[in-house]
Amino acid sequence: MLISAPINHSLYSNNNSHVPSYLDAFKELIVQHVYGSSDDNNSPGPIENDYLFDLNSSREFLRPKRNAPPPDKLKELIDKSSTLARISNGIALQSGLMDGSIKIEDVVAELLNFGTLKVSDVVGFNVDLVKELAGKMEKLPTSLDKSTIELENAGLGWNELRKKSEAVKGVIDLPQKDAYFNALENYERIFKFDVFGKVDKALDNILVKLKEIEELEIEEKPEPIVLKSYHTGNFNPLPDYLEIAVSKLNEVQATSKSFEDNKILIDSHSAFAPFGTMIDLIKIRYELEAPAVSNIHKALGNNFQQLTDLISKPIEPEIKGLSSLVHSRIIPDFNKQIYTSGFHNGVRDLKKLALEIRDPWIEEFTGNAISTSRLADGIQTFLNVIYQVLHIDDKLKPVSTNNNPRSISYLKNVLQEVSKMPQKSAELVNIFSDIATCMEKSEKIGPANYEKGKKVIEKIVAVGKVFAELAAAVKRINIDQHQKDMNAFIKFLGFKDIKNATTSPAEIPAVMKRIKTTDTLKKFKELIAGVKNGFNIDKKALKADVKNITSQKDAISTDGFKEEGEMHACLQKLNDKFEKFEKAIGVTRKLSGIDSATIQNVENLASTVASVKNELKSLGSIPDSMKKYAKKITTEINKWPESLKSSGAIGQSVALLSHANDFKTLMSSGELDKFDTPVQTQIEAMKQGKEQTRIKTLWGDHNKFITDLKASSKSIDTISTSLKLAEIKTFEDYGTAMKKSLEAMKDVKIDVKEKIEALDALISLTKTPAELEKIKKTLQHLESLDLAFSSHVSHFQKVPNALKSLYDFLVKFSIEPTRAPPPRSGKATPQVFYVDRDSSDNDNKRFEEGIEEEATNARILYGVLIVLTVALIFAVSAFAYVMIRTSKDDLRHWIKGQRFPKNGRVYHNERLNEIAIETEKLIEQMKRQSYAYLPKRKHRNPEILCNPETALKKLMKDDKKMPIHANFVKSRNGKRFIACQAPTDKSKNHDDTTEDFWHMVVKERCNEVVMLCRCVEGGSVQSAEYYPVAIDKPKKCGRYEISLLAEPGIFMEFKEIIVRRMMIRDTT
Repeated sequence: MLISAPINHSLYSNNNSHVPSYLDAFKELIVQHVYGSSDDNNSPGPIENDYLFDLNSSREFLRPKRNAPPPDKLKELIDKSSTLARISNGIALQSGLMDGSIKIEDVVAELLNFGTLKVSDVVGFNVDLVKELAGKMEKLPTSLDKSTIELENAGLGWNELRKKSEAVKGVIDLPQKDAYFNALENYERIFKFDVFGKVDKALDNILVKLKEIEELEIEEKPEPIVLKSYHTGNFNPLPDYLEIAVSKLNEVQATSKSFEDNKILIDSHSAFAPFGTMIDLIKIRYELEAPAVSNIHKALGNNFQQLTDLISKPIEPEIKGLSSLVHSRIIPDFNKQIYTSGFHNGVRDLKKLALEIRDPWIEEFTGNAISTSRLADGIQTFLNVIYQVLHIDDKLKPVSTNNNPRSISYLKNVLQEVSKMPQKSAELVNIFSDIATCMEKSEKIGPANYEKGKKVIEKIVAVGKVFAELAAAVKRINIDQHQKDMNAFIKFLGFKDIKNATTSPAEIPAVMKRIKTTDTLKKFKELIAGVKNGFNIDKKALKADVKNITSQKDAISTDGFKEEGEMHACLQKLNDKFEKFEKAIGVTRKLSGIDSATIQNVENLASTVASVKNELKSLGSIPDSMKKYAKKITTEINKWPESLKSSGAIGQSVALLSHANDFKTLMSSGELDKFDTPVQTQIEAMKQGKEQTRIKTLWGDHNKFITDLKASSKSIDTISTSLKLAEIKTFEDYGTAMKKSLEAMKDVKIDVKEKIEALDALISLTKTPAELEKIKKTLQHLESLDLAFSSHVSHFQKVPNALKSLYDFLVKFSIEPTRAPPPRSGKATPQVFYVDRDSSDNDNKRFEEGIEEEATNARILYGVLIVLTVALIFAVSAFAYVMIRTSKDDLRHWIKGQRFPKNGRVYHNERLNEIAIETEKLIEQMKRQSYAYLPKRKHRNPEILCNPETALKKLMKDDKKMPIHANFVKSRNGKRFIACQAPTDKSKNHDDTTEDFWHMVVKERCNEVVMLCRCVEGGSVQSAEYYPVAIDKPKKCGRYEISLLAEPGIFMEFKEIIVRRMMIRDTT
């Protein structure tokens, strides 16, 4: 077991006193420099800062991370290529949205995983209709009137009477009545009862003699005279008895024709069955009532009307749309991406783009030929759209909850039940007036009028049973087989000559030993009893019954049957109404117990969808807003030629590689291998029948399914291993690597439709479907993977050129445009000089020179001031820079000392992942070995395995190997003992292993048993109670009976150690 715990070392440790005291404030900065940003694509997953590393650890401890093996090459290729795919797709989307070639609604529908639904479909979703329906359904348990239950039962009772009456159509008389009584009056002449009595007596003599022999007790040294008496009284007569019995059986067999000629006596039940059925129907009719209380009829009509009103408005489009949205949000892999192929994971990838756009890897990889700052500024207009889409996605998160498909499915089933409600169902209560009309046709005769006749028929059936058993006994006679069986028994006894009174008595002890140690005599007795069965007839009682029946034959009267039949015919004319009434009652009763919480969940889903309708409506203004706030740099980046085609080729190629990697990862995880056991358990728990066979066929041979997929996965793994990522120097190289990888991959066909169908059937049958639903979701993800690589050649063939186009464009785009000098302002006021026209030229010259001198002095003064100001600013800045730079240099040097190679963190985590995967494989291998040796139901804890190498493999029980969760252990001093799991009682998940435990103790001659746990610890059962707790109450564990020899005591001064002295007895 690996235990993860926080490292309790402070960043202010004395061992790191040279580290600046403000290091804690720059903790995130350190993490990013040492490992790279936690949001970086190379990151295998989020890592809590407090667990990243320990600054007190030595460099030796950190060095193994640097030497870790490289991560999965295919995944690394996908990570980098995904970054380029998202950037290229972002540029294409921004360009298309702004020039109108791409509709914002189409983009948002793909990013939000709407699947086949359009934004307009979601906006047009009629939430009020769903809420209205859900509200009505939730109230059904209380709004349906329960006072109608008696009326419902009465209606169903009359319908049942109608159905049963179809079996006695036209029963006015009993045509075989006279024939039966004629045969019955002559039964004694027909059947030779003396013959039956003789064979019964002969067979009974054999049984008596066999019982006497069975009960004989022979002393160790019997007296010869005693043995002689045993022979004379028990063994000598036996062959004669057997011979007589065979003779009498021959006589009985000759009477078989008389039974064939008088079948009516044997099958009397069929002759009088219509009479009994009619009486039963009369009794049902007599006990039924058709309540005439109008308010109850009205209440039942209201119940029917409530259910009819549920589907008064068409709601199928809303339910279908809601179901489609739930499915596409939960399993987005099936959704097609026409415009957003670079954002394979929808909105989640949008978030990544906002971070990747400034990833320093891009500048490092391209030698600063691409400017991430200009790239970010250029695509910022599109990034601004992201936040609005993210907000909608956050609101829709409840739609992606795993229990939603079950809720939708439940609602669909309810609606399907409601759809069974007949039209104008409220009028079905009128059927009770029709029933009253039919009732008037009967004579109102009750079952009491036919009581005597019914009793006579009961006697007729009883007598018929006697004749039937007698006929069956005669039919079973097989003289040849009986003779063989009797001869075989005499041979088994082992007498040289059983009739020899001289030699046979001495053989009796050996004969009795054979009898006592085998069950041959017991089986022979059962054989004779089986032949005898049916011949033991009480002739006097039979004669009395026959006389009683014949004297009361007139009691079997069919008076009133005609009228009763007319009433039945009247009911049968109401067949259609009764069928509709029965359906309506069935639906009413089902929906009276509706799961309101599940329906409420569907209502909540509808409200969630409705909550984003306004935001989705406003999407149309986004392109205009993008244009309004676009900058010149936005326009420049939008000029990438054929951006949508190029980004599509890149995105779809990355998606194909991602699908291949997902498939490889899923297969290597071993998760699919675990699916067969829980599914087979559920299948075996079903009742045997057609449905079980169907589901088993649909699930198929899972081991073969896994084997075939693993072969395909292995080829992808080989391609991944052979990737030469170190040779990738340009964007185009990434495209070439993707192209070659996809060209080398063979198509993988995955058909899990029948498996999913099997899971759907099992999920509907179980109360705890969570595990099966998880399996289904994984298989659906597997089904969604596009592994038909050959059908996408046209895309990945273009990816090298597409990435080259992206690179060339971004390099050109990254060059800052040359700036022209600022133009002279046309508004500046020109300098004007005024001159006195009367002055001389010299004066003017001197004046001009004075002005020039003053201007020169002013310029010098201003220059000096400027220089001094600049010098002062420089001095202050230099001082501040030195002060700040010193601290930063210290920090930078310290960071450099801690920095790992670029992929250090990735290598470290990938290595840990490899270790974890190998560990899981080892555990799975150990489980398979343990379960192969010992059934899972004999593992007390499925996680505590048994090592077959040291197990008690040679332990036998009933001539078969008996596996047990026990292993030989040898201590340092050479003493051997058995380490065994505590026995288990029979339960849902375990077999009873208490007998196995004591069998091991006996066969391995163990004198002491040390129990290291209590039967119950912390409220959890740890062991079966496989030992007695009181002297007078022995414990039975299968064949073994364990009893205490003394009251339990304690061991020395240790009060918690209980000592029991027990005796084990094998009761077999």
